[in-house]
Amino acid sequence: MATELVLAPMEFSLHCFRESNASDEALAAFVSDRLRGALAARGCASLVVSGGRTPQGFFRLLSKERLDWTRVIVTLADERWVDESSPHSNTRTVRQGLIANEAASARFIPLCRPASSPAETAALVSQDLRILPPTIDVVVLGMGDDGHTASIFQESPHYQAALRNATQQPCLAVSGKSPVSARITLSAPRLRNCDSLVVHITGQAKWRILGQVASTESDEFPLGFVLNTSTCTSKHVFWNP
Repeated sequence: MATELVLAPMEFSLHCFRESNASDEALAAFVSDRLRGALAARGCASLVVSGGRTPQGFFRLLSKERLDWTRVIVTLADERWVDESSPHSNTRTVRQGLIANEAASARFIPLCRPASSPAETAALVSQDLRILPPTIDVVVLGMGDDGHTASIFQESPHYQAALRNATQQPCLAVSGKSPVSARITLSAPRLRNCDSLVVHITGQAKWRILGQVASTESDEFPLGFVLNTSTCTSKHVFWNP
C-alpha cells in the first residue's frame, strides 16, 4: 500500500507493508523500474544503496531483476574504514547480496581502498566517484535510531562538513559510532541530488523517529536535512513493522 504523507515541511509517498518480504519485493520492483527508465532515456543508470541488515532481502531480489546491468553504476552511501573481509564491511554485504545473479555485471564502486588513512581513502574514492552523473537516478537510504543516515552523525565533529560539503568532494572521512568509528560517507549534497530518493526502514521505533524527522526543519536530524534540502520530486519511504 502506498499513500501520500505530508508532515510539514516534508512530503513523500509512504509505502507500508505487513511483512519485510512484501516491502523488499515492492522496493526491488520500484528501483528496477526507475533504473530501466534511466537506461531507456540515457543509456546508463546510477544507484546508491546503504549497508546493514535491513536491505539484504531487497538486495537479493533486486539482483535477480533482468535489465542491462552492464550500464548501471552502483555505489554505497557510506562505509566503515575496514578491509572488505571484515564482517563490518558494507562492501562485503553489497557484493554478496546485490552484485550477484543478473546484477553481477553491474559496475560497482566500493568506498574502501588500501590507504594510510580514512582521509586518503576518501580522496581516492572521490576521484572514482566522478564517473557518477551530477544527478543520481536512485538513492536508497537507511535511518538510525537517532535519525542519522549514511555515516552522517549528529555528534561527530565532522557533522557540519558532511552536511554542507564545503570541499565539493562527493565523499569525506568522518568519525562515527563503534564498533568501527572511522568511516567514509557520501556528503548530504551528493546524496540529495537525485531523481528518486528512498528511505528504507523497519520497526515501530524507527516509525516514531520518522515522524520526528519529517516534522523538523532544522539540521537536528541528518536524514531530515537530506530530505528537506533535496529538490527531488520523487521521495518515498518503504516501511514495515
